[in-house]
Amino acid sequence: MTTLFNNTHDALTFAFNYSSQQYAISPMAKLALQGAGAGANGNGKGLVALDGAAQAGMILAEIERLPSVQRACITARYVIKTAECKCCGSEGLSEDYRNAIGNLRELCSSQVTGMSLRIMRETIIRAFYERRISILKKAEELRIAKSTVYDQKRLIWGWLSKVDAEAQNLIADKLQGMVESLV
Repeated sequence: MTTLFNNTHDALTFAFNYSSQQYAISPMAKLALQGAGAGANGNGKGLVALDGAAQAGMILAEIERLPSVQRACITARYVIKTAECKCCGSEGLSEDYRNAIGNLRELCSSQVTGMSLRIMRETIIRAFYERRISILKKAEELRIAKSTVYDQKRLIWGWLSKVDAEAQNLIADKLQGMVESLV
């Protein structure tokens, strides 16, 4: 019995990174590979074209069924974080990532009090998912005391650690059942 993914992380990474530009190998390419000593059947798991799109769609549908906070955590962790702007071509945050971070920013405001600046809460949340983000630099820009920012980071990251772990467990349970039913 062959499974499609080694673990939940692989399944989620696949679903969020799946490209509709993937195509099945053509019969001529199969013959060329066979002539070169490679087997015509290949060694992939067949997750290309419609099969890949369907598998990615099933995984993303399970994510959509999660409660909003867990859905935002999974999205923030696995979605492609940057994208090219359609109007100017510069690189910025992808729409899905921006929405997930915005949702977490608003959801954490009811859980963690004391930080009134949305931009600082957002920076702290982004730093949880992007280790290159400097909350200290943003605090200096906004003229917020380091002690205040680090207290808020401790509270927000504590809350995020809890809900992110819950999200990972929920989606692992959902995908485990789906994978078992497909193999």
